[in-house]
Amino acid sequence: MEAVFQAPKRRARVYEAYEAPLPVPTSEQDVTQQHHLVYKAELLNNRVIVRDSSHIQALYNKGYFGKGILSRSRPEHSLSERWKNHGDIHLPVISYARYQAQVQLARDALQAQGLEEEVINQTLERLTQPVEPLTADSTGSKDRRTETGKDQVNGHEVPLSPQVKEDTESCEDTTLHVLDSSLEQSNPSDGLRSEGEDSPEAKRQRRQGNPDYDPLAYLYPDEPKQLDETALAQVRCVRHDDWIIHCGCRLRDSQLEAVPLTKGGVQDYEYVLVEEQQEDESTQSLGNANDRDSKTLVCRINPFRIIEHLQLGLEEAFFLVYALGCLSIYNHKEPLSIIQLWEIFRMVQPNFEATYAAYHYFRCRGWVPKTGVKYGSDFMLYRKGPPFYHASYSVVVERVDDSFKGATLRPFSWRSLAALSRITGNVNKELMFCYVIMPSNMTKEMLGSPECIKNIQVQEIILSRWVSSRERSDQDEI
Repeated sequence: MEAVFQAPKRRARVYEAYEAPLPVPTSEQDVTQQHHLVYKAELLNNRVIVRDSSHIQALYNKGYFGKGILSRSRPEHSLSERWKNHGDIHLPVISYARYQAQVQLARDALQAQGLEEEVINQTLERLTQPVEPLTADSTGSKDRRTETGKDQVNGHEVPLSPQVKEDTESCEDTTLHVLDSSLEQSNPSDGLRSEGEDSPEAKRQRRQGNPDYDPLAYLYPDEPKQLDETALAQVRCVRHDDWIIHCGCRLRDSQLEAVPLTKGGVQDYEYVLVEEQQEDESTQSLGNANDRDSKTLVCRINPFRIIEHLQLGLEEAFFLVYALGCLSIYNHKEPLSIIQLWEIFRMVQPNFEATYAAYHYFRCRGWVPKTGVKYGSDFMLYRKGPPFYHASYSVVVERVDDSFKGATLRPFSWRSLAALSRITGNVNKELMFCYVIMPSNMTKEMLGSPECIKNIQVQEIILSRWVSSRERSDQDEI
């Protein structure tokens, strides 16, 4: 029986415009006007993560790839839904209890770094001090600096602080950033100083060694970065249970970014408005409960910053790499080839070649496949994207041979199949079985390359539940 195509159900309210079906130029005019951008992602704990904010917006808005790790779908996580003007800028408003929770998270993260309790208390005490009304210049990408090299917020010096990042042997996860204000930026005028340090020649960047005797001098033309000794004294070695200045090991790149330079740049802060109880002696003496409950907004630094990232499914990531060629995935700062990604994804997810073949098939036909784990299936098919239409089909992927036989990826009983069909019908969707047909001459060696997709065929079947009462009513009308 031939399936009847049902038109997609459009959403009642749509608040955004449709930008493009894919994050690449789709016409000759787009190719001439738009530069083909290669986006960057990282392989972290067998998950593909996109960190760059511009890449996140491009991948999600053009094709709706991935989902936010802190959001329901669209990567738009915010610390608060309420915002108010404070000085010249717009800041989020949070409750005092929420701010105390942020402070506790910062304390836990600093304790995980192995810092002493006294250092942690001093850090949080300096970090949670109220901040004067801010201006747009003081909170920009590059804050204003005085001649001594310190931050200024409306004329008040604020100590600089790095972001303490968790660094392990296996991976680097910089999703959670903790601002440590105890590691103040040292003044170049403090400490030991050579006799000719004030001269312009001393400030000029010099080569590392004599080029006549040091062949690496041309590869590393600049002087090593001068790190803050106070900050360096509070960095623990990853390999040894000791401070980095005691064991003498070399700092990793992630640790090097966390330690401030003696003449380096300024770390950006995230400011929030905290709702606090207003203590006024005059109102307390009057005994007015409404006045005592009044709250005031105090500007403070958010001690624990959570940054939104985009998580791509394995099929989505490989489609962007293999089919579109617009994504480059790195593992420990080393780019991975297509063959390497294919091998890694096959080890992480069994039968990846079957699920990717189905994903590739539907993407090439204009559908937007998203994960269907919520409804007990492999994919959900959307027309244009989730903001515009409800999902039309709930797809179950099955791998078979030429005779439609083989080990099923998800063995169904009549009871489980009826339950899945009932769930799909209750959410106004249709259940589709997508059969990935493997040729009989397909070997394991051939499956080791993504070129095997060219020999794979896909056939879909729509499963409908037979309702006897509906059929009787149709016959009565006839």
